[in-house]
Amino acid sequence: MLKVKHPLSKKEIKEIIRIMSESFGEEAAQKLIKKKDRVELAEFDKTTEIILVNGKPAFIKRKGLIFPLVIALYRISNGEDLRKWKKRVIVDAGAVPFILNGADVMAAGITDADEQIKEGDFVFVAEEDYGRPLAIGIALIDGRSMVERPRGKAVKVIHHAKDKIWELTVG
Repeated sequence: MLKVKHPLSKKEIKEIIRIMSESFGEEAAQKLIKKKDRVELAEFDKTTEIILVNGKPAFIKRKGLIFPLVIALYRISNGEDLRKWKKRVIVDAGAVPFILNGADVMAAGITDADEQIKEGDFVFVAEEDYGRPLAIGIALIDGRSMVERPRGKAVKVIHHAKDKIWELTVG
């Protein structure tokens, strides 16, 4: 159960918008959060907070880092072609069950990735058949290498559909 702690200030909201714009592009950021939205911070556990936008879970705040929840990406993608979004990693159908069980993303399963991705960037992972977001992670290699390398870990998954946070946010 989420325990709402307090609303965020306009300055904090602007900072989230800036971070999301830099990470995922302005178009995606504007769909995730707007300056006039009601934004609140809620406690998930001792190390993780959830940021609610207009009462709906939208972001995770952990160790000072903020990144979008998979459910928020799912809501804003709305059947859109995610290949134009920044920081995307697209995986084949064979990779999906492993990612949904919490596995990191292996290069062998990647069919497309944003070439602007640098090692250490936040990325989102989507499946290629339907374009649905599956996970958020940290790039272990650059975007071009993700597509070109035949094997090895490419993305360290930090939140995925079907994990504890997902279950809380869709329940």
